[in-house]
Amino acid sequence: MTRLRSSLGWICAAVDLALFEVLLARGVFFGVAHVASFAIATLAGLALMRGSLMDRAFMGITAAAALLLRGGVLAMFVKTFHVPTAWAILPAIAVSAAAIKCGAFLENVSAENRWRTLALAGAAYLALLRLVYLGQAELFPEEAYYWNYAKHMDFGYLDHPPMVAWLIGAGTWLFGNNEFGVRIGAWLCWLVVAFFTFRITRNLLDETTAWCALLLVSALPFFFGVAFIIAPDSPLTACWAAALFFLERALVAQQRSAWLGVGIAMGLGMLSKYSIGLVGLAAGLFLLVDASSRRWFLRWEPYAATLLAFALFSPVILWNAQHDWASFSYQGVRRMGADPRFSTGELILSIVSVLTPTGLAGLLIFALLKNADTAIRARQILFMKVFTAAPFAVFAFFSLRHAIKLWWTGPIWLAALPALALGLWQFRQRASDRWVRALWLPTVMTCALAYGVFFHYLALGLPGIGYSTQMNLLPVGWRELARQVDLVEEGVEDEMKMEPLVVGMDRNFISSEMAFYDKDKPRGFLDTAGINLFGKKALMYEFWFPAKEQIGKAIVLVGFSENDLTRRALARHSERLGPVVRGDLARDGKFIRHYFYRVAYGYDSERKSDDREKSDSQD
Repeated sequence: MTRLRSSLGWICAAVDLALFEVLLARGVFFGVAHVASFAIATLAGLALMRGSLMDRAFMGITAAAALLLRGGVLAMFVKTFHVPTAWAILPAIAVSAAAIKCGAFLENVSAENRWRTLALAGAAYLALLRLVYLGQAELFPEEAYYWNYAKHMDFGYLDHPPMVAWLIGAGTWLFGNNEFGVRIGAWLCWLVVAFFTFRITRNLLDETTAWCALLLVSALPFFFGVAFIIAPDSPLTACWAAALFFLERALVAQQRSAWLGVGIAMGLGMLSKYSIGLVGLAAGLFLLVDASSRRWFLRWEPYAATLLAFALFSPVILWNAQHDWASFSYQGVRRMGADPRFSTGELILSIVSVLTPTGLAGLLIFALLKNADTAIRARQILFMKVFTAAPFAVFAFFSLRHAIKLWWTGPIWLAALPALALGLWQFRQRASDRWVRALWLPTVMTCALAYGVFFHYLALGLPGIGYSTQMNLLPVGWRELARQVDLVEEGVEDEMKMEPLVVGMDRNFISSEMAFYDKDKPRGFLDTAGINLFGKKALMYEFWFPAKEQIGKAIVLVGFSENDLTRRALARHSERLGPVVRGDLARDGKFIRHYFYRVAYGYDSERKSDDREKSDSQD
């Protein structure tokens, strides 16, 4: 059987290659050609394959996963390494064949090692999937905005601490100003998350459960997302995982030296995102409710860890002191002073999006889990519950009168991952436990395939499916938009004998993307300003491009709505305005959407309106 499958695999690979070359020669786009050739060869192979229907179904799923992985490899060799497409298919076929071979191996794993092997294979596949697509998908607008952080390196920023900028700065220094260089920090942060998640799960439960936790931290949407999209949540999650590990060693295992790790993890976490302070809140609560831990109130180590954390955080405090406490005010007073809004329902939906419905069901089972008979197991369960429930309670209370963002709660579920992983393979034989356990593997496989389809869409598109107009959510078209805007810039520069600014007509997304994809990158950020020049909020662009320093400049205004370019504020801040012009965006022959631009000449930071209140009301 093994020899027959091997021969069949070689035949399918040859058919795949031949069909791809034929389709390519006929002018079919390579992103479509490789899907078609693989699908035909694989379906033929499955039809000839011996075995049960379940065997064929499993191999079909494995083949689909291999196809999505090889799409990233093909895109990487063609777009990044500039290998001729006819040759680039060879490593892509090799990778897909290796993936299918690994899938066939998993069918024969012994029951004793089944979960460990499946977890390791799943985690490795998802890590590799992210890695090959890191440089193939265009940046999300938030990523481009944080890239601008790195181009204006500092110890603090209005809306976040500086760690994300430092990671992007290091990545682009090593790999260049490209998508891979921007995102590699997120991928490396996930390795830290995976390491500490495995270690803490092994400490609290056992090694098999630790491998299952590794699979969950690879596959659940939040953890997969922060391992690909560079954002403050990427280093925050890494530091959160590290802090939990060292706190478990200090509070449960009673290791005094672990407090050093707590201080470092918390300090680096506060340099990433302020919300890691919730870990400190949970630690204080655990000290109060766990009798064995109260002795730490009389020891010097926790206080030294606190001082160390604030010492690492001190650059952010200094930056805020020099900027009228701007960031602390933005994240604190501004959010608390926002209009009341009940968002508890959104909070629950955010948990579903972060953990999947299966994860939420497992979380409910964990919440009802009773303490174990032994004292040590009882303290381990208490640790997981306190470090999950305390941060969640803060978000739940906040949601009663304030808006909740989708991924805010993501890191707090790290403390519950060991229990969720246990439910993947070993919960007690209650009906609810069996039901959740039966759903976990299909959930993980569905997530893995969905991620691959999403990545393939971003990098190469999907056969027969057009591109979305929502470029903020599905970033396809930013590179083409920047190319066309560059041509407009050149025309204005020839006309005015000075390089114009580019301003996106939203808060910061368009400007950030134009800066990153400017043909003069990495210097495009120097002439890409924000809408603050026309009286709107633009976050850090208000610091980077003060309005009074731009007087007299020509500005290329870019927006996705024609109405954005007919606001009265534009005329009040300009000597004259050019006409509104519509442009079209497309990629690989597929239309994406329209955009609009116009040129403002002779910018003036002072309004020229003689009826300010009336004109403001019409903006």
